[in-house]
Amino acid sequence: MSRFHTQDAKNLLSKLTARRLWNGLKVWSSYYISKWTKKPVQWGYPISISFEPTNFCNLRCPECPSGLRSFTRPTGMLQKDFFRQTIDEMHRELLYLVFYFQGEPYLNPNFLEMVKYASDKKDLHGHIYQCALPDG
Repeated sequence: MSRFHTQDAKNLLSKLTARRLWNGLKVWSSYYISKWTKKPVQWGYPISISFEPTNFCNLRCPECPSGLRSFTRPTGMLQKDFFRQTIDEMHRELLYLVFYFQGEPYLNPNFLEMVKYASDKKDLHGHIYQCALPDG
């Protein structure tokens, strides 16, 4: 059973600003208006975003498309310029940042630089998920 992590919750709540609360209210209300009217309505920016630093992996997990090398999309590394541009455009509304989707984030040679860039914004809450550390 999962535990409530008080320190993590305090850290997340400390990132709330009036601008982020307003953005969250816009996102929440557009969801319900879309549901009630059955027409798409989208207000506000995402409150959370997930970056995939790479979709490469050094493991061969049988249940993972990255491990099986069976992607139907191109493989590669997230470009740091694209990452910086996205963070610069969204960090005032963005509350939560995740570095992971499929692949091992630490295989991207610019990964730690990207983490530092996001953490220098000081008002983002982030998590890094990994499969395993690179060989060597």
